[in-house]
Amino acid sequence: MSPTRREFLGTLGAAGAVIALRGTQGVYWATEEDDRGWAPGIESRHKSACLICPARCGIEGRIVDGRLVRIQGSTLHPMSRGGVCPHGVAGVQMLYHPERLAGPLIRTGDRGAGEWREASGDEALGMVVDRLQSLRTAGRSDALAVLAGYCAGTMNDLWNQFLTAFGSPNYVSDASEDGSEAVMSLMHGISRRPSYDLERSELVVSFGAPLFESWWSPLQAYVAYGGVSDGEFGRPRLVQVDTRFSRTASQAQEWVGIRPGTHAVLALGLAYVLIRDELYDADFVAKHVSGFENYTDEQGRVREGYRSVVMRGYRTEEVSAITGVPVERITSLARALAEAQPATVVCGNDVTLSPQGLLAGMAVHSLNVLLGNINRPGGILFGEDPPLLPLVEPTLDETARAGSARTPAAGEGHPFGAGNQALRFAEAVAAGDEGDVDTLFVYFANPLSSSSRPAVWERALEKVPFIVSFSPFLDETTRYADLILPDLTAYERWQDAPAPSSYPYMAWGLARPVVEPHAGGTSTGEAILSVAQRLGGSLAQSLPYESIEALLQERARGLFGARRGMTFGNEFERRHLRQMEERGWWLPEHSDFDSFWSELVDRGGWTDLFHDNTDPAGISSRGDGRIALFPERLVAALEAEGRGRRPYVTIIDEEVAPEGYPLRLIPYRVSKLDSGSLALERWLAEQPTIFPDVQWVPWVEVNPETSHELGLGDGTMVWVVSERGRYRARLKVFPGTARENVCAPYGLRHPNGEVANPLRLLDGSGDPLTGLPAWFTTFVRLERA
Repeated sequence: MSPTRREFLGTLGAAGAVIALRGTQGVYWATEEDDRGWAPGIESRHKSACLICPARCGIEGRIVDGRLVRIQGSTLHPMSRGGVCPHGVAGVQMLYHPERLAGPLIRTGDRGAGEWREASGDEALGMVVDRLQSLRTAGRSDALAVLAGYCAGTMNDLWNQFLTAFGSPNYVSDASEDGSEAVMSLMHGISRRPSYDLERSELVVSFGAPLFESWWSPLQAYVAYGGVSDGEFGRPRLVQVDTRFSRTASQAQEWVGIRPGTHAVLALGLAYVLIRDELYDADFVAKHVSGFENYTDEQGRVREGYRSVVMRGYRTEEVSAITGVPVERITSLARALAEAQPATVVCGNDVTLSPQGLLAGMAVHSLNVLLGNINRPGGILFGEDPPLLPLVEPTLDETARAGSARTPAAGEGHPFGAGNQALRFAEAVAAGDEGDVDTLFVYFANPLSSSSRPAVWERALEKVPFIVSFSPFLDETTRYADLILPDLTAYERWQDAPAPSSYPYMAWGLARPVVEPHAGGTSTGEAILSVAQRLGGSLAQSLPYESIEALLQERARGLFGARRGMTFGNEFERRHLRQMEERGWWLPEHSDFDSFWSELVDRGGWTDLFHDNTDPAGISSRGDGRIALFPERLVAALEAEGRGRRPYVTIIDEEVAPEGYPLRLIPYRVSKLDSGSLALERWLAEQPTIFPDVQWVPWVEVNPETSHELGLGDGTMVWVVSERGRYRARLKVFPGTARENVCAPYGLRHPNGEVANPLRLLDGSGDPLTGLPAWFTTFVRLERA
């Protein structure tokens, strides 16, 4: 029995555990042993999609005698092309995890006491229906809220459709944001994250983006740099600008170490060299960019343009002094960007999760604008959503219209972003009256583990009278639930899996059951449809689908009718399609929808690899058709602040470490462990990081000189202490960490389940424009544990 198992049973309580886990007999981490020896079984293979993280890679499951025995990458998926990360491979552990809940549970004792009784699926859904019906009868439909993690695609649409028809404005996202959508919306008038055509780039300069670790799709980066290529393009050169020597930095041709919070200064220092030496794309800037030269604003005032701001404030010597990057490297990197045809500059969380994250993101992206690498092969593209049929138009009765018009519980967002919507929601509920939010659905979220303010979430959850969790495991937040409707895993249910927006082409993956569903589980999507039908009226009319499979099949009719793209195919088929569509040709491969759907399921999805680089809307959708270096809305908002801030005028605050806290905390995500699945895939604790000898126990990294000064040797257990809290970790001496920093991975746990979350130590500062937190402004000390 593992430590996590003991912790689980201790929390659940002996009586409740016996009942709750009764049905898990015969459920194993992997294939069960039997007496057949080497006798062959009945084997089959099925294409599907991995849903563990936002990358949504294509996978193929190997099934023997009805049991999933291996997960490998699908070579037909255009983005991952046969690759799959260790977390995807270890998904078998989640399917056969011994702590997976056997079926629905209803709380019988005090909240959090771990006292449960079994329930049938019909009884559990009946409780949900009765609760929701009472809210609508009382005219309190807005007292329902849904807290959901990353679920892009049809599940996201399904939740919003349900809430709209029910009459609630309270869809609360607990997914990670990086602020890039706000940058693109302001500068290009295109409200979506940028896509990066890495494969066709000659040079990629990454400002803090963990391309090979916890980026939107590490497999996209691996394919571009070392995976199975279509053979059309060479490998791009990678330069990693980072505050630590990360795994991505170790795989780059060049690592540029930089002081935290100075990425924007370096970017504008590179812009200085490009402008000074006339290396930027002057023709592109003249045709497609506004605000480069001095300009007259809407009030008739003469404003200083981008060129003047950069040439006045970002001389290489001054930039070097601020960033710590030598003048020679600044100059050589700028010239490399100019010489590469094309080059791509990627903006990561190190840039945007800061007190001036939006302005810093604009400064980094301005390099792409200067180079003219917008809507060009190998540059920055804006992808499209797959042409799926939309859900039916929702039917709104009087209750739904009244409830949807009310103010969301999370309140309004920030001027240029939703910020940490989940934490705002928790703060509002914790500060409000009990019952303001009567019923909370928790889907793919565990804020008591992942949030930077778990105490706020505890107070909020205590005030919600009825909580329904759809987790198949008894995680920290699920223990606060009144009802648990355990979801099926990705290998037992239907769900679509659109590629993340970092991938420049449309790719609609399809997750399908590769094994028989667990008897006690219920697909959350199926549960939503069932509840809607039981509630009847406008809910039933707004969600008239028989099943999630039927819903996905109906949506796929849009793909069939689009007269473009193809079902997932091999390298030859992908190249043939791209060449055909580039020449204006497209030939149908299916005469009817049924055969199209059958092949789509068999191959794992649909894609279109054509991008129109001649469409001016791919550069800007603003009224004047230009990229705005000084967006009017942003300039007005900054002036209203009264702090003297302007785009590209970087204010470096002299941060003084508080007395007793001499080291700056640098949290970072490592190899998708932030997806929250590590506790369920325990073997991954042995996955090599950049350190081959660091496994199982969470660690923090310090410079050798810092270690010597503190008298703490390699491997020492320490407390990482800030003014807000502390947690335990093992010290790792690492020269890739600056002397003044403590680098701390996020998403790890001790073998006994103890959470090691550096985000809980953060000082609470953030960007007032986007509402995103600042990860690099907190100071800590280390104490021997």
